[in-house]
Amino acid sequence: MRAGRALLLVGAVAYSLVAASTTPFTKPADVLTGLAIVAFAVVVCVRWPLRTHSRSRSRWRSRAVHTEAAASPSRSGHPFFPWLVLFVGFTAWELFNYLVHGTRADHPTFSSITDAIDRFYLLKALLFLGWLAGAWVIAQRGTPTPTPTPTSTPGPSA
Repeated sequence: MRAGRALLLVGAVAYSLVAASTTPFTKPADVLTGLAIVAFAVVVCVRWPLRTHSRSRSRWRSRAVHTEAAASPSRSGHPFFPWLVLFVGFTAWELFNYLVHGTRADHPTFSSITDAIDRFYLLKALLFLGWLAGAWVIAQRGTPTPTPTPTSTPGPSA
C-alpha cells in the first residue's frame, strides 16, 4: 500500500512539473488541467457512495447529538453545505473585485493573485501539486471506510 501511495506522489509531482511548464490558456495547459479534472471526477464517481450524511461529523458529535440531528434533518447538516457556502462567497468576492472600478492592485481577483505566483516555475508547480492534493483529500473524505462484518463462529454445541 505504501508503494502505491509513493508511486502516486511521484506521479503527481511529475505531472505538476509538466503542467507548470506550460503557458496558461494554451492547448497543452488546457489539456493537462482538463485531464486532471476528468480524472478527479471519475475517482469521485467511482469511490463515493450515494449517501447524504457526513462521515466526519459523526466523529465530532456525541452519539446523542448525532442521533438527534439525524432525526431532524437540516440544511446545515448536509455534507456539501460548507462547499456551497465557500463557492458562493468566492464567487461573490470574484464578481465584486471584477466589477468594481479601480485598479487590479486595489481589487485583485483570484487569478490576478495567482499570476504573481505563476511567474515562478517551482511555485507554479507547487500550486498545481497543492490543487491535486486538495482533490485527493476531497476524494478520500468521501470514500466509505469498510465496516467489518461480524463473522459467526459456531459455538460449542450443548
